[in-house]
Amino acid sequence: MHTNEHPIYILCIETANAVTSVAIAKNDICFALREINTSNKAADTLHKLIEELLLSCALTFNDIHAIALSSGPGSYTGLRIAAAAAKGYAFALQIPIISISTFQAMLFGIQHRYHQLAYDVYVPMIDARRMEVFTSFFKADGQLVQAYSSLIIDDEFNTLLDNTKKYIFFGNGAFKVPLANIIPTNVVYTEYMPSAADVCALAYKHYTTQQFVDIAYFEPNYTKAVYTTVSKH
Repeated sequence: MHTNEHPIYILCIETANAVTSVAIAKNDICFALREINTSNKAADTLHKLIEELLLSCALTFNDIHAIALSSGPGSYTGLRIAAAAAKGYAFALQIPIISISTFQAMLFGIQHRYHQLAYDVYVPMIDARRMEVFTSFFKADGQLVQAYSSLIIDDEFNTLLDNTKKYIFFGNGAFKVPLANIIPTNVVYTEYMPSAADVCALAYKHYTTQQFVDIAYFEPNYTKAVYTTVSKH
């Protein structure tokens, strides 16, 4: 247990989709945040945002205990930029890297930042291409219901859903869900935006349990879209 006199500071990075977002976790809370809610800005802005972030809370890189990143699935370019930055900082500072599933960060965000708690199944969706998304289905407690490498949203999509349960679809791929066909208890939540703030509490838990990745061999989850429809099992 770390007291306020000796907190753990973790630099958290979210560039997997839609935003370039960085945060400092002070133990399990988001202590400071900087972000740009515009796509494809990571290459130009990530390091500048991190510099501004550290200045805003009077910290230096020497105060940072670990680097955490939202590690996919998501934008190949965004993930690659975040991974390269995390490796560079971790190697130079001799501190560990923490990998957080982008889906798990999204689930945390929709429940804790947006307070969407009244659903049985949570479906984060990341835009892939055409009518395709990266997605998986989760219970409210984070338990995985069904994993997909990628999924085409077509006329068969509703066959994947259990009509006795309430679903919430969110993320920048959720607009592809056919609103006309879903039952009234289900929601396509269009206000959700990802944020490094959602990585903070998850990163601290990983830090306290020493769940680190190998800096030399770590690769993000570069999920590749495939042109098939996944059937319900």
